Amino acid sequence: MKGRAVPRRRPDIVIGRTAVIAFAFAVSVGGVATPRASWCGVSPSGSLSIEATLQPDHVAPGEQATLTVQIRSAGLNLPDVGVPPLQNVTVQRAGTAQNFSMVQGRVERTSTTVYRLIPRTEGIVTIPPLRVSVGRDHAETAPLTLTVSRASASRGTAPRPLRGGANAPAGTPEVFVKATVDRSRVYWNQQIVLSLRLYSRVDIIGDVDWKAPSMTGFWTEGLGPPRQRRVTLNGVEYGMMEIPTALFPTRTGTLTIGPAQMRFRVARVIQPPDPWSMLAIPEVVPQDMALTSDPITITVDPLPARPPPGFQGAVGDFTLALHVDGPTARAGEPILARATIRGTGNVSTIRDPEIRAAGAARQYVAGSATRIDRSGDRLIGERETDVAFVADDPGVVVILPVRFAWFDPEGRRYRSQSSDSAKVQVLPGNLTESKAGRPSPGAPMPAAPRRAQGPSGRLTLDPPIGSTALVGFSVLAYAAAVATARARRRLHRDPRFVRMQSLDTLIARDLARANSLVAQKKPARAAVLAENALHAGAGYRFDVDVAGLPRAEMFGKLRAHGAQERQIAALESLFESLEGIAYAPPETRSADARQAIRAVSAEIGRYRRDLAR
Repeated sequence: MKGRAVPRRRPDIVIGRTAVIAFAFAVSVGGVATPRASWCGVSPSGSLSIEATLQPDHVAPGEQATLTVQIRSAGLNLPDVGVPPLQNVTVQRAGTAQNFSMVQGRVERTSTTVYRLIPRTEGIVTIPPLRVSVGRDHAETAPLTLTVSRASASRGTAPRPLRGGANAPAGTPEVFVKATVDRSRVYWNQQIVLSLRLYSRVDIIGDVDWKAPSMTGFWTEGLGPPRQRRVTLNGVEYGMMEIPTALFPTRTGTLTIGPAQMRFRVARVIQPPDPWSMLAIPEVVPQDMALTSDPITITVDPLPARPPPGFQGAVGDFTLALHVDGPTARAGEPILARATIRGTGNVSTIRDPEIRAAGAARQYVAGSATRIDRSGDRLIGERETDVAFVADDPGVVVILPVRFAWFDPEGRRYRSQSSDSAKVQVLPGNLTESKAGRPSPGAPMPAAPRRAQGPSGRLTLDPPIGSTALVGFSVLAYAAAVATARARRRLHRDPRFVRMQSLDTLIARDLARANSLVAQKKPARAAVLAENALHAGAGYRFDVDVAGLPRAEMFGKLRAHGAQERQIAALESLFESLEGIAYAPPETRSADARQAIRAVSAEIGRYRRDLAR
């Protein structure tokens, strides 16, 4: 559908007699000079329309004009449209907003996309028709013209107050940012939750770009993606976006959390300047804003004197559990003991407790893992440490009690917990079994006499035909079984093989769980689980404990243990992809999570193949 530009927007799609009346009004006022140009195209069925508005249509070089494209579609399908490259004009996509409505059983979706046009030279810029299609329905706009002249300053209407401002009491801010902490006086290494909140009574276009405050003297851990909800402050309703962060002070005294900065774009509402504004709808013009929070002062007290034996700096609320594979084991096979520390606090910095055993010939650390739950209001996690013990002879191996001590800031005192000891009965291995203790076969028993004479013939002592081959095959099979058992025991004692098994576990358990979370529409939690698996997998590959280390320190340790720069670069790319899932558009977040998890699985698979060489 083609026609002439009209100086106003239509509030909705009109067809039939209403369309004729609207067109008559458009012709009657078409010659009125306005600082904008617009055009709306409607498909023949009336179920699809596209409208383009240019505001203003006269600018000087370097000034900005706003192109707003609105698409309406009856049904669930909503096409996308882009602005083609324009000569000597910088085209920037400012943001897109979508609406969904259902009136009298009819579904309608609306998409509004805002572009910034910045011409670089004088002249006439023609924006070609913008076309959209849904099935057999097609709609397009007419070309729009932008005049660029140094004699023509921007003639846009002065912006009115932001949307929503008229309904609030005088003096009520439309947008503000606030940083708060749950406590201002803490102990060393005690958890603090910093909440950076953006309150807004206006529509925010696109994503919020925020610069984290300076937090010198704190260990920081993010608490998941930004959280959004509606709140009421002093009788005024706001939309609130909250970015929570867990902080752990690493030194005592007075510490300062610096100001945080937020940059975002809001939608200003501009009413049409012509006298026929009743027939138009307000125009949305983006406005860039930047806000800064106030700094916060934290007082950090040292821990009390006289800590208990075994205290290594853990602060929070924890529990200790010890798990052993089973009550029995074979000589030469590893006995796996796992100590698990769970609770609220800085789990990433907890040092592994000492696990010792009596009666074992040797021991080695089989691995460790840290899992963090960032979905709540506090940082919660668990730290697992696996130690393998090997006894060469039958007997009893005693896993001695494991002790863990920490400081409880709520109770203001030290606490400790000890596990029970665990006994493991070591049975003879396949190659160490003895015949001692077996009953003697004794004297041979005479056979009972037969009641009748049996068949007569010649008795020979030669073995039956084929029995020699059967005996030889049995001997070979037994030797093969013995060799296989010996090789399996050697393999299980090999730390390299244990690391390969740990990588298999990451793929089969952790990444499978991450895929399950994606299927449950929890991509952010799945990304965190995949990130932890990748962190642990890199440690297994290069045989170094990197659990709980900051990213830079982790990469430094991996380089020291033979990691190449391309492997470090691959890790950095994967970590960035996983972290970006929380900020991806909702419609693509699950697909992005699946793709990132597949990439992590492929990287861990490469680690395993490297170890298998």
